[in-house]
Amino acid sequence: KSKEKLVILDSRPMREYEVMNIPGGINVPGAELSYRIDDLLVGPDTTIVVNCAGRTRSIIGAQTLINAGIPNKVVALENGTMGWHLAGKELEHGSSLRFPDISESGRKIAKLRAKNLFEKFNIKFVDFTALSAMMADLNRTTYLLDVRDPSEYDLGHIPGSVSAPGGQLVQATDQYVGIRNSRLILIDDDDIRAVMTASWLKQMGWPEVFVFQGGVSCAGELQLGPY
Repeated sequence: KSKEKLVILDSRPMREYEVMNIPGGINVPGAELSYRIDDLLVGPDTTIVVNCAGRTRSIIGAQTLINAGIPNKVVALENGTMGWHLAGKELEHGSSLRFPDISESGRKIAKLRAKNLFEKFNIKFVDFTALSAMMADLNRTTYLLDVRDPSEYDLGHIPGSVSAPGGQLVQATDQYVGIRNSRLILIDDDDIRAVMTASWLKQMGWPEVFVFQGGVSCAGELQLGPY
């Protein structure tokens, strides 16, 4: 109502967003937030409002942007979409407003932010040789998790990898990982979203988290379609 400059970013998966969303909210699931934020902002005086259904993913999303060094004011919407609904506000249904394709300038900035997180949290990378050795080790459980948007995963992914979008993986790790203290290898296409996701898993105390260096472009023949 005050006409303050703001952008509303809905950090849930698209299937949840389509059911109901706050009017004007843009679908930008978890790991995509810090990756695509520079293509979504109007300027440094724009307030970033992150929401989810309730609270967990909005808090994680907002803190991710803060950890990445976003200069804007960042807030999480208390009680999220349900709070908006319970307050008597109207919701949209069936919206398809989502993040744009990332620009080269946006990717460069996101890469620099990821580098800072990589150094801060001492995130380790593995190459194809190390990855193959880990997957062949029958004495350990290793999960190969593709943290990109599911639409990207469907267009081509490493055989044996599972689609585990970064924000969902952090918020509901037990839905993707069934063995405590197993090895987690995260995959994307340019080491940005995987690093962002790894930084959270490290903060959560996960002991062995690795990023597959170079991602899907370094894996040879890819598999198409859902896992």
